[in-house]
Amino acid sequence: MESSNKEFYIIAEIDQQKKHIKVIGLETSDGVPYYSCLIGESEISQVRKETYGGWEQLWGDLPKEAVEQIGQEIAKQVTPP
Repeated sequence: MESSNKEFYIIAEIDQQKKHIKVIGLETSDGVPYYSCLIGESEISQVRKETYGGWEQLWGDLPKEAVEQIGQEIAKQVTPP
């Protein structure tokens, strides 16, 4: 069986520095997508798009602006053209 986890890279600004972030697409047990964000091998955050359209951090301590920017970059990767 093929894994449904999708991996890709984005660039987002964190602490006023552009960072290369590895994103791994995951799902909750009831099928809701969320994304694990890593710099190197260290997980820095888990985010998901909420029903109201905004991005929320499930785990981590990134500023709201960084979470929104990461979410926007993730959306560019996962939204069909």
